[in-house]
Amino acid sequence: MLKITGKNADLIHARLTRWSLEDSSGLDGDSLTLTINSDDIDGLPPKGEKYTAFLCGVDRGEFQISRRSFSLQPRTITLVLTVAPFSVNDKTEFRARKSFSWSDATISKIVSDCVTPHGFIPVIHPLLKNIVIKHIDRTDETVQAFLRRMAKQFDAVAKPVDDKFIFAPKGMSKAASGQAIETVTLSLPAYNSPLSSDFVNVTGDLDGRFEFNGVRAFWISKDTGVRQEVQRGEDPFKPLRQDKNSKEEAEQACAAELRKIKREGRKLTITAPINPKVFAEGLIHFDASFPKLVEGMCSIDKVSFSGQGQQASSMSISATLVVEE
Repeated sequence: MLKITGKNADLIHARLTRWSLEDSSGLDGDSLTLTINSDDIDGLPPKGEKYTAFLCGVDRGEFQISRRSFSLQPRTITLVLTVAPFSVNDKTEFRARKSFSWSDATISKIVSDCVTPHGFIPVIHPLLKNIVIKHIDRTDETVQAFLRRMAKQFDAVAKPVDDKFIFAPKGMSKAASGQAIETVTLSLPAYNSPLSSDFVNVTGDLDGRFEFNGVRAFWISKDTGVRQEVQRGEDPFKPLRQDKNSKEEAEQACAAELRKIKREGRKLTITAPINPKVFAEGLIHFDASFPKLVEGMCSIDKVSFSGQGQQASSMSISATLVVEE
């Protein structure tokens, strides 16, 4: 059951016709979409209005109205809410495109410089916070676009959650808020029929586009001008196209890419009974009731819930099967 708290929440509950809730690992951002029967009412909640969403009693975070639309037949109002800060004036210029450069700066320093002026508390995972970046430029980019680009280099998540801005490796058993979340164990029911309320289905690719066991990168020595190579893992190696500025940067890039290769086994789509404790960045364990092809652990990239009225009716998960090192 979906419940929201905020101004006129009871009225929204009474007129709610359908809804969807998406929790992603950062590329698209989290969102809540509410479609409301607007017969006999003309008022609209303003942009920026805040609501906290609960799914079956589990806190799914605070959202703000960022987009509104309407239909005359049937007469409805659709509200799209996101966790990204939104205001008409954007007083702190969170969405402004700006340029800046850092040299010999830690990830912790760079993230903090970007998000602290906008009122966020930076939360950087210990595995990443002390990594030193030789040089990086923010070139005519918003905070969100720049940090997501930087996060991609480290196979990480960069996203705002309530008053925090999270920068953490993908596939960790932590929620984006930094709170520990339990690993969800999934079992196949004894009678697994699409007509059953506890139906479970998993689909996925058997073959990746590339198969690598290692990564190689190149860097140019400023002292000698010689192009040198760094390797992590074993043959066959995936080459990184762009030369790095230093040996340390090349090693960091190799480590991040190798971690991504090992984390991402096969892409999966999971349909299962609704579990409100499933969060993006969390883990799902397929137990021994599954075929060996599926059995094991996967990291959650995105989970989508939907329903009619306040009732939840479906859950779909996009994930990647973790390859053990």
